[in-house]
Amino acid sequence: MRLATQIGTAAMLSLLGIVLSARPADAGCGCDKPPPPLAQVRPNVAYAGAPVSLFGPSLNVGDAYVVTFASGVAPASTVTMTTAVVNLRDLGDGAYKPQLVVAVPSLPLGPASITATPVAGNAPAIAIPDSSFTVAPMPMAVPTGVDEYHFPNYQAAVGRDGVVYLSLDLTNVQQPMVFEAQPRGYAMRFGGDDVVFYNVQGFLMQRLMQTGPNDAEQPVPGMFVFPAQNPAKDSDALHYSRHEFDTYFLQHQERLPHSVDPADANWHLDGSRHVDHNHLIVAVMAHLNDGSLPKPGATPPFDLVFDTYSLFYQGLVGSTAVTVMNYASTDSYDSTSGQRGARGDVLTNGLLTISGSAVVNGNATAATFVGANTTRLTGKKTTVTMPASFMEVKLPTMLTDLGSLDVREGGATIVGPGSFQLGDLRVRKGGTLFIDNSAGPVTLYVTGTFLMATGGVVRVADSDPEHFAVYLPGVQSVSLSGAATSFYGVVYAPLSSITIAGQGEFFGAFVGASVLIQDRARVHYDSTLTTNVPAMSAGGPVVPTLTGTPAAN
Repeated sequence: MRLATQIGTAAMLSLLGIVLSARPADAGCGCDKPPPPLAQVRPNVAYAGAPVSLFGPSLNVGDAYVVTFASGVAPASTVTMTTAVVNLRDLGDGAYKPQLVVAVPSLPLGPASITATPVAGNAPAIAIPDSSFTVAPMPMAVPTGVDEYHFPNYQAAVGRDGVVYLSLDLTNVQQPMVFEAQPRGYAMRFGGDDVVFYNVQGFLMQRLMQTGPNDAEQPVPGMFVFPAQNPAKDSDALHYSRHEFDTYFLQHQERLPHSVDPADANWHLDGSRHVDHNHLIVAVMAHLNDGSLPKPGATPPFDLVFDTYSLFYQGLVGSTAVTVMNYASTDSYDSTSGQRGARGDVLTNGLLTISGSAVVNGNATAATFVGANTTRLTGKKTTVTMPASFMEVKLPTMLTDLGSLDVREGGATIVGPGSFQLGDLRVRKGGTLFIDNSAGPVTLYVTGTFLMATGGVVRVADSDPEHFAVYLPGVQSVSLSGAATSFYGVVYAPLSSITIAGQGEFFGAFVGASVLIQDRARVHYDSTLTTNVPAMSAGGPVVPTLTGTPAAN
C-alpha cells in the first residue's frame, strides 16, 4: 500500500493537489466478528491439516500428551500423535491458557472422537465424543473467473447429528462476486434458516436469516436458498453474495499492524483477533426427501455445481423504479475490447418508464412498463414474477477515514490500492477527483451524499470498472452529471436514489433503489460483468418465504 500526503482535517481536503491514500495504522479489517464460544475443542469441525485446540483443567505447559483421533464411522481408522502443552491466548476470551494444538489427521469424513492422555499416564485427561467433532472435506478452491464450474464426485461430511458440511477456500477471490452452489445427484431439502457459515477457526461468519423489525425473521438481502428445479434428484441451491474482498486482503499484507502474528496465527501483531475470512465451512441442516437426516459419515458422491458471477450482472438496476427520459440512453461496451453493443439491460422490481425520445438498447425486466415500445426498447421485455433481492452494504471497521471530501477548483487524488471511508463525496464545477488505481483497486464507502456536479470530473488511471467502486450503506442520494464527462466505475447503493444527468457518458454499472437517467446522459453498461448469467436464478435473485429461529448476521 502506497503512502502519500496525510490529511489532518476535513477542511484541508478542498486544497489544490491533495493526494490521499490509506495509512497503514488505520488499515481496515473484517476481523470484528464476535469471538467463538469457550469449548473443550475448537473448532468443532475442521479438515485434514487444519489446527484444532484442546482445553482441559489438568493441562500443564510443557507436559507431553498422546492425542488420538478415532473415526466414528470406520472403527479401524485411528491416528495417534504426541505433542506438548503450550501456553497461547484463547480466541474465546483472549486469556492465555494451557492448550494442546494439533493438526487434524487424514481420516474418513464425518464424526470423530478425540482423546488426550498424558505420556506418563493411563487414563485420558480429555475425552471428546464424536458427537462434538466432525472431519470436514478438504476446502474447494472457489474459482476466480465468472462461469459455471462442475466438481464431479464431490463428497460432503455429515456429523453425528446429521448436519452436512462443505469447505470453501476463497483465498484467490478479490473482486465482488455472487456465488450459487448446488449438489446435483444428491437430493437435500433446506431453507435459509438451515444454513450457517463458520470459518475454520470456529467463528460464526454469516447466517442467511436475520431478526428484523419487531423481532420478525427475514432473509439477509442477497443471501438465500433456491428450491431445486429437479427435487427428486438434486438439492436446493445456495445463493451467497460477498461484495468486498480487497479490504481484507490489503490489510493483512506484511508489516501492517493487522498482519498475522508469526508466533500465533490466531492473532494480529497489534494484539487483536485474526479472523480467517478465506477458509469457510458451510453447515447445512438438511433433510432428505423422505424426511430423514443424512447418514453420518461421507455423503454419496455428487456433482457440485458452482456458479460465479459479478455483483453487477443484471445491468442498470433500480430496485423500486427506473426512469429513462429526455433523450437519455443505455447501451453496453466491452471494457476489454472497447466494442459497443446493445446489452444495456435494465432491471427493476417496480415501474420502468421510458419517455421523451429516450432509448434502452438492451433487455428490460420490470413489474410494470410505461413507454417501453419497440422504438424505445430494443431488446425483450420480461415481467417480474418474484422480486429481486440486493445484497446489503456493511461498512467495514477500521477503514482509513478521509472525512468528507469537497473538491472545488483544482483537484484531489486518492491513491490505491485501498479501501476508504468518506462522509460526503462532492466534486463541484471545476474540480477534479483523480482515482489512482494503477497499482490496484480503489473502493470508497460513502456514508453521506455522492455528488458529481456539472463541470466536475472523476478520472481514473485504470478504466476497468471494477477497479473503482463506490458503495453506499445508507439511504443518501447519488447524483452524477456533466456535459462532456466520462465516468468509469461501479456504484452500488441499493437503498439510495441515483440520478444520472447531463450529456456525459457513464461507463460501468449502477445499482440503486430508484434510478433516473435524463438530459441526454448515456449509460454504457460493461458487458464483461454479465459474462455468466446464473441459470439457477434466471430472471434475478428471488427471496422465498422462509421461517426459522432468530439468526445473527
